[in-house]
Order: sequence, then structure tokens, then C-alpha cells
Amino acid sequence: MQSILPLIRIVDLKKSYGTKEILKGINLDIFPGQVIGYIGPNGAGKSTTVKILTGLIEDFTGTVEINGINIQEDPLAVKALLGYVPENAELYEVLTPIEYLDFVGKLYGMENNIILERSLKLLTAFGLESNANNRMDTFSKGMR
Repeated sequence: MQSILPLIRIVDLKKSYGTKEILKGINLDIFPGQVIGYIGPNGAGKSTTVKILTGLIEDFTGTVEINGINIQEDPLAVKALLGYVPENAELYEVLTPIEYLDFVGKLYGMENNIILERSLKLLTAFGLESNANNRMDTFSKGMR
């Protein structure tokens, strides 16, 4: 019988900011199909843990693996597996539609010429070609 490996494995995860120890040796395995809640008071390290899992914080001790890939050994491979929606996703509002589509295309590893070609087709299809270079935070709510 084949054993099921965890999708996320955290072993002795520690993180400090100066002398303040935020994460004090977390151990956690999350298996396929499992749903967990990660709760605690403000300052308990919840956001820090998520930022480590997504590769946004790199200086920690311990082991973090996503789908068997060690995040410190191959952070790009881990990032390619994940989607992350931060509490405040202000990045998107300061981009133009063409910049946003370029960003998404690069996330998918598309070539620049294909990104531009498809972006222009999408902008035209949605009637946004005249707004392609305007920041999205200037759009009405119905356009966002």
C-alpha cells in the first residue's frame, strides 16, 4: 500500500525579528483533502507563517516543503504551485490593464510577444483598448 505524503510539511519552523521570537518551532503536516484553520491572537505569527509558505520571507530556520519541494532549495518551483491573495492586494490597483496582463502572462511563463498579442485581443474584446495605459484605480467600480 502506498502512503500518502503531506502537501505541506513544516518541521521545527522558527522565525525571529531581532530578539523577538515570532515562530517557536512549528511542526505541521497538511495532507491532500484536509482543511485546516490557522488561528491565534494578533502577533502570534499567522501571517509570518503564510509569508514563509509562499516564499515572501526567506530568512527562517527549520524545514518547509510544499508537495515535497523544499522552499529554501527551490523557491521558484514552490511559487509556481501556489496562488496567494493577500489581505490588501493593492498591487493590482496601481497597474494599468496592459501591465496587469503582462504580469499574469509572465506568471504563466508566456513569451513577451504572445503576452502582448493576447493582451491586445482581450482589451479589444472587452472594449478597454482606449484605457490600456490608464491606472486601474482610476476606473469606475464597474470597470474593475
